[in-house]
Amino acid sequence: MKQQFNFKQKQLPRLSMQTWLPLLQCSLSDLDKHIQVITNENPCLEVESGFEVPESSTSTSHNTFIEYQNHVSNSSTDEIGWMSVSSQSLYEILDDQISAPLFPTPISQKIAKQIIFYINEEGYFEGDVKEIALQCEVDIYKVEQVRQRFAYLEPIGVGAVDYKESFLFQLNDFDIDSELSILLSAIITQFEDIEKFFKHPRIHEAKEFLTRLNNPPAISYMESETTVLPDLFVEFKGKDLTIKVNNDFYPNLVVNQVDKYDNFAKQKFKEARELVKLLDLRKATLYNVALVLIEKQYSFFIGSELKPLKLQDVADELGFNESTISRAISDKYLECDRGVFSFKDFFSNAIGEVSTSEIKSFMKRIIEGEDKKKPYSDKYLHESIESRFGVKMVRRSVAKYRQELNISSFKERKFLYILSSL
Repeated sequence: MKQQFNFKQKQLPRLSMQTWLPLLQCSLSDLDKHIQVITNENPCLEVESGFEVPESSTSTSHNTFIEYQNHVSNSSTDEIGWMSVSSQSLYEILDDQISAPLFPTPISQKIAKQIIFYINEEGYFEGDVKEIALQCEVDIYKVEQVRQRFAYLEPIGVGAVDYKESFLFQLNDFDIDSELSILLSAIITQFEDIEKFFKHPRIHEAKEFLTRLNNPPAISYMESETTVLPDLFVEFKGKDLTIKVNNDFYPNLVVNQVDKYDNFAKQKFKEARELVKLLDLRKATLYNVALVLIEKQYSFFIGSELKPLKLQDVADELGFNESTISRAISDKYLECDRGVFSFKDFFSNAIGEVSTSEIKSFMKRIIEGEDKKKPYSDKYLHESIESRFGVKMVRRSVAKYRQELNISSFKERKFLYILSSL
């Protein structure tokens, strides 16, 4: 196994915790910026410019490096320029539209802004109209009246309580005749019995419009997956295991002695030397955490499921506090043969002796093999999990795991299955 680190926690008291903890918690993609802020305030520190990716690096690392170079800059002017052209968020877009003529009065605008507060990132309204009515000192009817006006806002469909209402909102954006409008509305509201519409002479036209509807309504405003930089590379070659720290994105620090050697200069020189040690300590901490994760989750790395694992288990193994491990794994990633994973992915809760990761994998396999005419309900999934693993769990956990897997409810899946078969 390459590269050994022997740092111990007992070194920490001699180092500045004020510098150490943010440095440990910082993601690899933000590390260079974080270090630059420190070096700008320390005349004894200098960052050697430019990174070079060795030929031995994986293609993933090289592609990520190119992405990183295209999007990250230490120049404050570049950052300001980027911010000036960055797109508005969903909530900024909605807030800009709260004005006349849709919302002509101060009270209607106040209600609309409260409604925005309860819209999730997908664009759905998750609030309680009674609560908003109390907050705005109006009746429930007035709140609902204002919410219905969201049908005319961008993105179309936002503010609806579910995908059915969102689809109905979105129909307002289509220039269609009344017959087709009635057919589409009927299909959306009665999709459980969509088969009865199959013989309608305009069903194929309806399908074409249905495929243009956004689900969720704010999908174009949702955060896209960002490119991540793996902090470590784990590779198995036969029985040999190699763990490599991604040094390519660690800045090269140079500690310089200043001419004026007063107390201020002494302190800055000390802080500069300390930062170099802290960078090495960061590498050592992540390396040692990875060693424990590989040991505890070895079965995962050879193709099986994750086992139950808690932060405290790793903290006890390394002699750290649980809070330190929590900071260490924050926004950290590991690349192995199975892909790129967050360090947090390797920590799995348990129901009985079974990890939630294994339960979710089982549930995903069931849904992938379900009859598309009769998708499995959460009740069936709940019973199947309890029978398969011999555990007792509440049914709402099934809905939670399904949402974490980005799997729709059985009603939504049925609608999508039927739509795709038209």
